[in-house]
Amino acid sequence: MAVIALISRARMQTHPELNRTTVIQPETRREAPVRVPFHEALWALLLLILGIAGCSGTNAPPTPAFVYAANNGSNNVSAFSVTPSSGTLTPVSGSPYSAGTSPTAIAANPKGKFLYVTNVGSNNISAYATDSASGALGNVPGSPFSTGTFPTSVTVDPSGRFVYVGCGGGPVGICAYTIDTSTGALTPIPGSPFTGGAGTVIVDPFGRFLFSADFNINKLSAFTINSQSGALTAVSGSPFTAGVGKNPLGLVVDPSSHFLYLGNTADGTISAFSIDQVNGTPTPLAGSPFATGSDPRSLCVDPKGSFLFAGTFGDGKVSGYTIGASGGLTPITGSPFTVGVGILGVAVDASGKFLYVADNSPGSVRALSLGANGVPTAITGSPFTAGSGTEAVVVTAKIQ
Repeated sequence: MAVIALISRARMQTHPELNRTTVIQPETRREAPVRVPFHEALWALLLLILGIAGCSGTNAPPTPAFVYAANNGSNNVSAFSVTPSSGTLTPVSGSPYSAGTSPTAIAANPKGKFLYVTNVGSNNISAYATDSASGALGNVPGSPFSTGTFPTSVTVDPSGRFVYVGCGGGPVGICAYTIDTSTGALTPIPGSPFTGGAGTVIVDPFGRFLFSADFNINKLSAFTINSQSGALTAVSGSPFTAGVGKNPLGLVVDPSSHFLYLGNTADGTISAFSIDQVNGTPTPLAGSPFATGSDPRSLCVDPKGSFLFAGTFGDGKVSGYTIGASGGLTPITGSPFTVGVGILGVAVDASGKFLYVADNSPGSVRALSLGANGVPTAITGSPFTAGSGTEAVVVTAKIQ
């Protein structure tokens, strides 16, 4: 089984003051990758992440296997199996599974073997091993693992070797860990935590750069990632203020790693940036920021890089956009779409056929099918009951 790690963003009802000091270390320059046609780059990326090159006799795209949701109010994780043909969810036997206090963000490693959930109330991260057949969760030895204060987000790099946790409070910024690939256990990376305010963190699809949204100080930080150790080095000029709106939280990079999108919760806008392919510097795109719904706390992009979806907590809607060749956003016909009540996490599955949404009130996962034009339509049986205060959702995948 494999996974496209699509990570939702954390809800922040309180806004602790973030660390205002960023240490600028010497810039690490890397050779720019050769740019190939987008569809070739996309499938090369999928094959790399899914680990199927030379192992499968078919080029069939991956299909959804399991959906996992972090429930902030009931301190647990809900697990569902996915019917690939319809996108319908069925609770996994034994679900929900206990987590720490107030779980708020969730991520899976690229092969779907391990699951990581940050707990903002207990300042730690719960780690689980997944059963590839049933989707059931078991605790990783040593779990939970300590983090900084108020861990609001988590991301796993595409190689499946490193975990990064953004902490929105206290003196630390980004906690970094290596993953024991046999057990899923986490070990702090030397130098961690790395300075930089971090309400949300995301690694680009090629594992070269990490970006963090600095919620309270309206900045965007960028780091290069040491491919051997996982250590972070601040990009020259980071943190960046140009093009960043107020209280940025939702954060996503497109599959080609050329564009970065940032949801500004206080503005009701999405900022768009191009990413320098050598040093990771983000530069605002023409036309940015783009209007969206109220309080965009979570963003996701489909696997082909055609559509972007924003979950807007303030109005219970999902805004959908087509992504232009230059990275600009154009609203999908009919957008924004009324989906639920308290929309937080959003995630598109690896096939690009389904959109899964964490609805905080009353606590559910809403499932929608995506048309060829990106228009979402509720799936029969949706919403699917989860725990109390559902905040984040991730979809794992398998090859047909």
